[in-house]
Amino acid sequence: MVVGISSHFTKRAKRLSKIERDELDLRTEWFMADPKDYRLKTHALTGNLKGYFSFSITRGKRVKFIWVSDNKVLFIDVGSHEEVYR
Repeated sequence: MVVGISSHFTKRAKRLSKIERDELDLRTEWFMADPKDYRLKTHALTGNLKGYFSFSITRGKRVKFIWVSDNKVLFIDVGSHEEVYR
């Protein structure tokens, strides 16, 4: 699995707390091993976000991403439910 990271994602990730960044690193490892790992709660988004996907890094934080190819994704955004799903 290849993970690309947008500049927007990088800026937003810097705003996370140390604990949240550590969780992001851990869950990114899980994601790279198995994007459908039940602990991530990976799901497709709907409505005007159709085509995007999301997984949880903490109870209140999410990563929004898109599939670029069968084995490559691009992380688009990270933040709270309200921030990521706008």
